[in-house]
Amino acid sequence: MMTVTVQEKAADLAPNDGDALAQLVDSIGHDGFGRALAGYLHRLCGADHFAAFRLGHGRLAELAAGCIDTEHLARDRVESYVNQGLWKNDPAMSEAQRRADDPAPALIRVDFSDRCYIDLRPRVYPHVRDRVLLCGRSAAGMFGLSVLRAEMNTPFAAGAIEHLGRSAGMLVSVLGKHAEVCDGRPNVAGALTVLVDVENCVVAMSELPRREAEVCARILYGLSSVGIALDLGVSEETVKTYRKRAYHRLAIGSERELLTWYLARWSRWHAERPSEWATAPLH
Repeated sequence: MMTVTVQEKAADLAPNDGDALAQLVDSIGHDGFGRALAGYLHRLCGADHFAAFRLGHGRLAELAAGCIDTEHLARDRVESYVNQGLWKNDPAMSEAQRRADDPAPALIRVDFSDRCYIDLRPRVYPHVRDRVLLCGRSAAGMFGLSVLRAEMNTPFAAGAIEHLGRSAGMLVSVLGKHAEVCDGRPNVAGALTVLVDVENCVVAMSELPRREAEVCARILYGLSSVGIALDLGVSEETVKTYRKRAYHRLAIGSERELLTWYLARWSRWHAERPSEWATAPLH
């Protein structure tokens, strides 16, 4: 079973963490944010790993991830958790979504012996001893912070959970501010990481028929003709026909030209689209 603790307020910090907090605040919006947050959480509650997420209606996106020992950060597992939709089978994340409208942050203590984690744990948490999911809402939207202890260590101590709970509101605010800063400037590295966003951009920034736009989006996402055919439920020859028609409409002749066309329009689309993270309900 999961243990849920609702924090009525967030105020006190763990002793001797002033320097780590200063580094965390200074890192907001920068590449070093994940490293700084990992250091702060380690001093606050003994966390070895963390992954932070933005929650929206039927979707989840990674905001940051970090580890005290950077060599042991399971980058592929975090990406699989998000991109393969494994989070939808995570009872802790489902509980976080149910608490979307709660006025205060909550801590969800995960019990890996629960049968719900029989399939999920070996795929996402094979070397994790203990996990707490902190969830809460800021002006920027709903956030989840998965805080983890490595298998080689003991579970989180009661005092560590208390320190994390007292800092919950502050941590949610920091995640929200980091998200706002990142939203304020286009990050081309993110232009090709979420298929639905690639597809929405192609549709919004062109006059391509829907099927041609879907094919172009999947080309940009990196799928082969066979992969696109399987994903859309059509034949490979049909995919090639849609691609040829789309290239003709866009006055391009190669995947490289398609990428150039897309990136030239993505920044404007990204800047103009509304932020669904802060406004969309989770249920």
